[in-house]
Amino acid sequence: MKKVSVVGLLCASILLTTSCATILTGSRQSVTFKSNVNGRVFQNLTEIGKTNEPIKIYRHDIRKLYTIKSDGCPDKQFELPSKTNAVFYLNILNGLFFFGYFDLAYGNEVKTDKVVEMNLDCKGKSSR
Repeated sequence: MKKVSVVGLLCASILLTTSCATILTGSRQSVTFKSNVNGRVFQNLTEIGKTNEPIKIYRHDIRKLYTIKSDGCPDKQFELPSKTNAVFYLNILNGLFFFGYFDLAYGNEVKTDKVVEMNLDCKGKSSR
């Protein structure tokens, strides 16, 4: 009986600590695209929000191409700076090779800056 409870406790602890980055930090992140002009923010070809306002982005979309468009200004294309989510390393305690796949599969092992500054070169347009 004691073996069964130890095995059950071990299995429960493994399941509860799997994909720590997703559980503890969520699958989305709020990012503000700070710009000298008001514009629209696109992810690939889909409009996702406006500059100077917080936008919720799925972590697996951080590595996509972003574009800021504003009337009278050339479009600015860029990729977000990405870094590893520190909480992802908690999976190593459980054996990354077996239990970290959920974070890796859904792209939740990365994060980006909360504020991304972009200045558009607009001729004849005043700031904000």
